[in-house]
Amino acid sequence: MKNYNHYEIEDFLIDETFADWVRGVQNESSEEWEEWLRQNPFKQPLVHEAQILFQSIQVKPGHDIEDHEVENMIFDMQQRIQPPRRIGRWPMIRVAAGLFFMVSVGVAVGVYLKKSDRATSAYQYLVSTSSQPLIERKNTTGASIFVHLPDHSSVVLKPGARISFDPAFKGQQRVVYLEGEAFFEVTKNPDRPFYVYANDLVTKVLGTSFVINAEPGGEKASVAVMTGRVSVFSRNGHETKVTKHAEQLAVVLTPNQQVEHHCGDSRLLKGIVTKPQLIQKSDQVSTFDFSDTSLTEVFAKLEKAYGVRIIYDEETMAKCPLTASFTNRPLFEMLTIICKAVEARYEVLDGQIIVYGRGC
Repeated sequence: MKNYNHYEIEDFLIDETFADWVRGVQNESSEEWEEWLRQNPFKQPLVHEAQILFQSIQVKPGHDIEDHEVENMIFDMQQRIQPPRRIGRWPMIRVAAGLFFMVSVGVAVGVYLKKSDRATSAYQYLVSTSSQPLIERKNTTGASIFVHLPDHSSVVLKPGARISFDPAFKGQQRVVYLEGEAFFEVTKNPDRPFYVYANDLVTKVLGTSFVINAEPGGEKASVAVMTGRVSVFSRNGHETKVTKHAEQLAVVLTPNQQVEHHCGDSRLLKGIVTKPQLIQKSDQVSTFDFSDTSLTEVFAKLEKAYGVRIIYDEETMAKCPLTASFTNRPLFEMLTIICKAVEARYEVLDGQIIVYGRGC
């Protein structure tokens, strides 16, 4: 197997086996690329960026360009940013790849790649590769709009958001493509999972409610769960279908948990939503009265009410008494007051709340 560890973005772009792999061509080289990525996961962000640039080259040519025109432009740009070096005559695809690499590091060539084109490339690319005819719903108003889906699921589109989907939801999967922010309430159907593609995130659900925000430009996407459970995983820029390998790496979210993904980073950052909501709506749950109550009981009640896990040193902190009364207070505000009362502190890590303290 060839060693690609020394490759930079421009090296990937001019490698013909890499180009075939991005296009989805199945051969020995594509298997070699998959194996190399499995062995070198730290290279995934760099490879992902190269994939996005390569796909941009294929979609937005601007106008037909002569080889000598592009070579002259590249030479002129290099003169400004680094000592001159000799440029050979590359085949057309390699010259174009080199040009787009220069664009990616901040050298603007507007006629070849405009920022507004890149802003919608992820959504447009996914929609264009669908095997089924799709319809699009776009919110061009200044307020949220309600969209009914064929399976009786519903979507609330925020201003500027848009979705595309098969009007009949044919096949074994229900698939929706999203750009912007939307709130989903999905009808349960264990035999036909529901998938939402948003930038480089894929969310799989059977029946639940959640919010997805796929920022235009593809730089960031997030998923926050209101009810039920979802699994979220990232896709490579060239992937348009769900793979078993991707699903095996999924992050499972429960109510009040969220995950964020940034373009060029293979990690999924799991956390807790900014304003956790009660998962049990009742007067008994929304009012928290504690009188010389042990922290074990306090944390247990909060865990049950919000569906989040609170981890602490039970040996040193469990018997610490708390006297306090909270009515309709945000979770994090209550935690701040509780920790101050028992001389502790907390932080959110991997979708859980960790409390640190010396005990009583």
